[in-house]
Amino acid sequence: MTSLPEHLGDPALTTAGPRISFGSWRSAVARDVMRFEFDCDRPRAFTGAIRQRSLAGVDFIDMVSGRHAAHRDRSVISDADTGYLLMTLQLSGSIRITQDDRTAVLSPGTFAVYDSSRPAVLVAGDDYRSTCVRFAKARLGPSVRERIGEITATAFDYAPGLSATAWDTLLSVNRNLDGLGAQGPSVVRSTMDLVGLLLRSTSGAADRAPADPLEQIQDFIDRHLGEHDLSPARIATAHHISPRHLYGLFDRTGTTVARWIRARRLEQCRRDLADPALAGVPASRIGARWGFTSPAHFGHVFKLETGLTPAGFRRAAMP
Repeated sequence: MTSLPEHLGDPALTTAGPRISFGSWRSAVARDVMRFEFDCDRPRAFTGAIRQRSLAGVDFIDMVSGRHAAHRDRSVISDADTGYLLMTLQLSGSIRITQDDRTAVLSPGTFAVYDSSRPAVLVAGDDYRSTCVRFAKARLGPSVRERIGEITATAFDYAPGLSATAWDTLLSVNRNLDGLGAQGPSVVRSTMDLVGLLLRSTSGAADRAPADPLEQIQDFIDRHLGEHDLSPARIATAHHISPRHLYGLFDRTGTTVARWIRARRLEQCRRDLADPALAGVPASRIGARWGFTSPAHFGHVFKLETGLTPAGFRRAAMP
C-alpha cells in the first residue's frame, strides 16, 4: 500500500485546473458541489481552482483555494440538494467542518463527511487542497442513513486497516478516472461499496440486524441508479436469488422491478432539474448521471411520466 506522504506529494491529486477569482469560485462551488454562503477577508486577493468529474452517479471534486469560509443554513438548503453526503480527503492546509454540534479539524491525511441536508460551516485555511467525493445518501443502507448524524464532522485518520484502504482507493480512482474506460462504472461501484463498509463500521450500523430482503434490494437499487447496466438479472445475482423470486418480492409493492428502477431514476432527475445550483448542467447529463442510456431515451421516458420535457420541467420548476 502506498504510504501517506507519497499520496500527499502526488501532483496528479492536487491539480484542479486554472485559478479563478472569488466571485467565480462561489459560482463554481454552487455548480459543482452545492450552494453555500461565503465569507472572505481578502476577496480581491483570493484565488482558487476546482475540477469536477462524474462517473456512475458519483462526483469527484478536486479543490484548491486560499483562506475563506462557507456555510449552509436553512435559507440555503433546499429539497433539491438534500440527498447527498460529501467526504473530504484533506491533502494540504486545513479545514474546520462544523455540523451536528461537532467540529472536525482536518489536516493532511485526515478525512470527514458532512450531510447536505443539515446546516454546516466550513472554514478553510491557507493552501487548502482536497479531494471531495459527493454521492447520494441512497447508496448507503437504511441503517447507516439513520445513524449518519453520529459521525458527521468527525475527523478520521489515515491509519492501517479500512480507513487507509478507502483513502488509497478513492485517490487512486480519482487519479485514473479518465482512463478507466468501459470498466469505470464497475470500479466506482466497488469503491463506493468500500466507502459504505467504512461508514457502516464507523457508525456501528454493521452490528444491527439485517433488513427485510425487499428493503435490502430497494436499497441496492438506490445505490446503483446511475449505472446503465442495472437490471433485474444483475439485482437477482447480487442477492443470490432467482429472477422469479425477485419478481415475487416486488409483487407486494404493486409494481415491477423495472418500473421501480425507472421511478427512482425519475425522482432523482426531477430533483436535480429543479435545483438552481445545477441550472448550468445540461438535462442530458443529468439523465445520464441517473442511468438513462441516451438523451432521447431520457426525454421520452420523462415526458411519458410527467407530461413535460426535461427542459420544460426545469423551466417550470425554477423560481
